Amino acid sequence: MYKSTEVNDIRILIITGGHIDEEFLRSLLDKEMYSLIIAVDRGLLMADRLNIHPDYIVGDFDSVPMNLLNEYKTKGIPIETFPRMKDKTDTHIALEMALTHKPLLIDLVGATGSRMDHTISNMDLLMLALNQGICARILDSNNKVYLMKNSFTINKKNQYGDFISLLSFSYQVKGLKLNGFKYPLNGITLTAGSSLGISNELVSDEGRVEFDEGILAVFETKD
Repeated sequence: MYKSTEVNDIRILIITGGHIDEEFLRSLLDKEMYSLIIAVDRGLLMADRLNIHPDYIVGDFDSVPMNLLNEYKTKGIPIETFPRMKDKTDTHIALEMALTHKPLLIDLVGATGSRMDHTISNMDLLMLALNQGICARILDSNNKVYLMKNSFTINKKNQYGDFISLLSFSYQVKGLKLNGFKYPLNGITLTAGSSLGISNELVSDEGRVEFDEGILAVFETKD
């Protein structure tokens, strides 16, 4: 259902321990042909509930029953256990593991939730993929979040939701131009601490986002 046979088209799903809508995850697995699935700590509970068989399991497992871990050990699935006191989050470790495969795409589910510090930290982790030229996205039932350091286009028919927000992930994004949007821009400097880029919409079949310098955080949202 979710295994890709294309060696040169590796797509990885990371299921981590934040909020996950079960129906959303089911539909994502039906839509995306993932080559590898990594279950991270509490994310294993959701994987088990949906009968998802991960290729790797990582974490400190402070919130996973030992009998469940033992069950997956008997299945021969590689499990990497880390101490609870460490310098990286479990999601950080999983993302670094995913990057060693040099994939085309990494999706993170369960990377948002009630812990805002974890959500913001997971957004920061997207920089690891961006620095290697690898597309990485945080997905939940309402949001698709990713970082961009070069100009790009959003196609309306492939848009995740009705609204597009752009925030400066670096201190400044210089020369920002928006074409095909309800609120166009013409070469402005978007700075951290500005809400100018919130809740824009496409009015054309595609929207072009151009900028000369900086990093944008892009939010495609349904609500």
